[in-house]
Amino acid sequence: MTDPAQLPQAALLISYPVADFDTWKAVFDANEQSRIDNGYVGHHVNRAEDDPNSLAVYLAIGDLERARAYVTSDDVKALMAEAGVAGAPEFTWVRPLRENVVWDRELPAMVITHHVEDLDAWLAGYDGADELQRSSGIIGHAANASMDDPSLVVVYHQAESFDALRDLLGSAELKAAMKEAGVVSEPEVTFHIGGWGKLYV
Repeated sequence: MTDPAQLPQAALLISYPVADFDTWKAVFDANEQSRIDNGYVGHHVNRAEDDPNSLAVYLAIGDLERARAYVTSDDVKALMAEAGVAGAPEFTWVRPLRENVVWDRELPAMVITHHVEDLDAWLAGYDGADELQRSSGIIGHAANASMDDPSLVVVYHQAESFDALRDLLGSAELKAAMKEAGVVSEPEVTFHIGGWGKLYV
């Protein structure tokens, strides 16, 4: 889904701790058809670097109204309980802006969240930093804007190592590019192992 015109209309980032990843994954996989029936078109799972039972799940959406209703339904609450979700889920509804992620294997990843002065100007700057990303070892990336606050963007980067991600994050080049693109808040960054992805269609 590298062409912006082919991106899903929306996505949900849902974060929560689970008691056991394998148990959760078995329940999650068994209910794929229910997600398809309720407007979801794909998923990508991320496990926190320092806690593999702390999950951040990306769910691509083809029908926002149905997807919103489903994820807050009693059926999903029961599935979460069955899967061993051990805390209240955090929901972030976003509009995908760019996507060129690696779906078919597990990779170190980081999620960067920050506010921007102007979304269009920031996106132009993000696109202009493509060479910086590639030369720094980024092999998959995505950019999303919050549906509730368009000044809030969520960026996803994948690399072959956590060192490559941390080197990019600490680089003067990235700091300069972010400033030029109009980033107006200190970035919040989390590190994950990302993978277990699938497109349903």
